[in-house]
Amino acid sequence: MKVLDRYLVRELIFPIIFCSITLVFLILVADLFDNLDELLRNKTPILIILRYYLSLIPISFTQTLAWAVWLGTVFLLVSLGLHNELLAMKVAGLKILTIVRPMIFLGLLLGIITFLVADRVVPKTYRTANELLEIYIEKKKGVEDRKIFKNVTYYSGGNTLYYFRKFAPRPQTVEDAVIIWLDPVTHHTMQKIFAQKGLWTDGHWLFEGITEYQTGVQGDILGKPQIIPQKIYPDITLTPRDLINTASDSVFLSYHELKYTIEKLEENGISVYAEKVDLYSRMASPWKGVVMLLLAIPFLGTVRNRKAIAMSVLMCAAFVFAFHVIDAVFLALGKSGRIFPFLSAWGGSILFATFAFLKLEKANY
Repeated sequence: MKVLDRYLVRELIFPIIFCSITLVFLILVADLFDNLDELLRNKTPILIILRYYLSLIPISFTQTLAWAVWLGTVFLLVSLGLHNELLAMKVAGLKILTIVRPMIFLGLLLGIITFLVADRVVPKTYRTANELLEIYIEKKKGVEDRKIFKNVTYYSGGNTLYYFRKFAPRPQTVEDAVIIWLDPVTHHTMQKIFAQKGLWTDGHWLFEGITEYQTGVQGDILGKPQIIPQKIYPDITLTPRDLINTASDSVFLSYHELKYTIEKLEENGISVYAEKVDLYSRMASPWKGVVMLLLAIPFLGTVRNRKAIAMSVLMCAAFVFAFHVIDAVFLALGKSGRIFPFLSAWGGSILFATFAFLKLEKANY
């Protein structure tokens, strides 16, 4: 790496770190004030509060890093302009793209870090934060309800419908199960069972307290129901992982878990526009910092006097604000099924990144 590249990376990385820490701190403080009444009223222990806010740090980091990159870029470009360093680089024959190349590389590297944190760390820590919030801070549920999903419905293979009143992932048990087999042609009920409990063991569900019904073409019950103490149904291919993914919001799932869930839903003929938008957004969101960095260059890469700084920063902020508004509009259109999910997730970034590249030549003067 050249001396100039090292200098620019060093001058950019420290403002980014400072801005990132500051923004994360502000989010945590805002959340603290928002929950202060509940914390005092419910006498939440200090260790629980510390654990809750430590669990919020990863998602706060991923949400604010793009803004930290933009603020760091604005600070660096303004500083270079005020000290005539940009002018010196251009006089030496360097093009603006050559000057900002290490900054773009750093932005891409931070994008990769953002994706890894959002994919590997955020699902677990954010789930922990939500459990602590509901159990100890807001007191919406008891400790015994931790990591228990209620009223879980799953439609499998187009022919089987599952309902569980409770599902506990850790012991891999279900309670009050209703399973309905449908005719693949008429979609009328062929068979249904009620089970008091179910346990995942050796790759199968072992149900207890079963009442089994056989039904006719119109769904009417044929004969007497059978009472069965225990039974394993080999044709039930539903796994605990399927139930976890079905019961969880997309923010609690990793990229591969969300992709797996979408594939399962598509197999069952369920519309997955919103889920696909979330999936593509997982890949698009980490690079918003790079787009915001690129937007700053045409406006601030030409600043040479103090009078123009404020207007240039305001113009840059206006375009960054417009970028986020357009991006939100694209996401809303995608989730409503009006545009393709890929375009919904990437449309805003592609549009404004293209604009920034087309305007880069302006920063050469």
